[in-house]
Amino acid sequence: MAIMETIGFGRINRKTGIDITPQAITTCGVSFAPAFDKKGEKGTDMRRFRLLYLLAAAALAAVLTVPTFAASYSDTSGNWAESAIEKWSAQYGILQGYSDSSFHPDDPITRGAFATVMDRFLKYRKQSSADVFSDISGAWCEGSVLKLNAAGVFLGDSGNAGIYKNISRQQAITMIARAFQLSESSANLPYADADSVMSYASGYLSTMVQKGYINDVGSDNLFRPDEPITRAEVVNILNNMLNVLISATGTYTTAVSGNLLISASGAVTLDNMEIQGDLILAPGATGPVTLNNTSVLGNIRNQSGAEIDTVQDSDDSSEKYTGEYVTYSSQQIPILSKVDRYSLDSSSFSWDENGRLQYSGSDCTTQFGIDVSAYQNRNCTGNTIDWDAVAADGVSFAMVRCGFRGTGSGLIVADSFYDKNIDGAMAAGLTTGVYFFSQAISVAEAQEEADYVINQLENHSINGPVAYDWEMKDSTYRVYGTSPEMATACAKAFCERIESAGYKAMVYAGKYVGYLKFDLSELTDYDFWYPEYKSAASTASYPSFCYQMDYWQYSSSLTVKGISGKVDGNLHFIWN
Repeated sequence: MAIMETIGFGRINRKTGIDITPQAITTCGVSFAPAFDKKGEKGTDMRRFRLLYLLAAAALAAVLTVPTFAASYSDTSGNWAESAIEKWSAQYGILQGYSDSSFHPDDPITRGAFATVMDRFLKYRKQSSADVFSDISGAWCEGSVLKLNAAGVFLGDSGNAGIYKNISRQQAITMIARAFQLSESSANLPYADADSVMSYASGYLSTMVQKGYINDVGSDNLFRPDEPITRAEVVNILNNMLNVLISATGTYTTAVSGNLLISASGAVTLDNMEIQGDLILAPGATGPVTLNNTSVLGNIRNQSGAEIDTVQDSDDSSEKYTGEYVTYSSQQIPILSKVDRYSLDSSSFSWDENGRLQYSGSDCTTQFGIDVSAYQNRNCTGNTIDWDAVAADGVSFAMVRCGFRGTGSGLIVADSFYDKNIDGAMAAGLTTGVYFFSQAISVAEAQEEADYVINQLENHSINGPVAYDWEMKDSTYRVYGTSPEMATACAKAFCERIESAGYKAMVYAGKYVGYLKFDLSELTDYDFWYPEYKSAASTASYPSFCYQMDYWQYSSSLTVKGISGKVDGNLHFIWN
């Protein structure tokens, strides 16, 4: 039996939620269309049509819950969201199109239809009382709206749900963020029309941007907050958020490259899997969920309260740590057994007449170097560093920033002077490497950053390392809340991709990241660059990190000839 679009997208009857365009009124393979007289006006046969419509609507309503997983729609070929539409229609059956095999990807979606989509994804179980809204009694989407209201997602306006109104882009973003219990970010929005975004939506939109869920903004950089969101845009955002959906009980073994949503009512076992994003238990998941030798690199977000059991085979995990601890930020951090401990002679550090740190220990020799970005260029005449003067002032190596990912926007941006700095440092005879300031929150993003660096270096020669600089200052940084497993996986993915391109990878991390975010035992194949600033007035002139570093960024306020203003100073330890 041909079934109308069951999620309520687009043209709908106010009682049944069924598409009531003439070409869509079909039941048991028979189409019904209204009759018109020669003047183009509805004639007496309209009464017959109304009767047939009611019969058709009743028949369709009776089978409204039967899914039709229509794929390869007649109007989605070449559409920018085609793959996402196909995935959530054919693979998962969450979305259905029209009986004529169309999907209408560019049509707007109503608030009521949107509620049914979210309910299909998350399978809410609790719902508010029927009198919460005055305008939904008997509507096809009443149950979904009341469920989303009970979950704090669908709030309505003065007792009205407005289910037949198109939902705007900012309203949809807000409801999606609430539905997936995302926090609000205070980071500035990157859009040209950011001032048009309402306060209720801005924090959620900022979070969605930081996480890379919004990618449908054009070259004009306009978010268009008040425009109706289209069917394709909704599907695209949800597809960016979710890589895999498990809606049926059973045992699953396939690795997941992004976020995994479980909505199954019953037991689910994840067996020997790696989930590279978050594991999300939807409100409809009843559990138990068993993680059998399964690692979650992101966060576990349990929105259902279902039981989660973790089972791990016995291994040598007890050998991972020495049994000793180091205190950091009032926490006892277990010391890793497979990471080299700090071994430099702390008494061999001293300051020279130029205010630079020296090391005279017999275990290694050192080289003095700097790291630079566009900040240094902008302080110099003509935005140009005099690299010959830098080399003549005793500098042996330079680390040049080649780009960064925005802490709020998540956009990758080239350093304005990276090419000039790389070529200038190399021409002056310095050992020259580069670094990328990362804000990756997924393995895919870390690999994207590595590919970006490789592309940036395509027409330039370097003879030093490529450093991954992943930092987190506060909650305005998009990496805030990233799990240690994910942070480590990102660092490893970046370094592996860099080395596969023939470069030497290096990891940059301070105490916070080195102790609490990175599992350094997973990164021992790469040189380690550690920041901790000292001066001649410091009580101790040696690093206080418990692990050995290969590079030490010991100052942010040195002066070097050829550069106006301050610059970071570094020591490279070359082991004997």
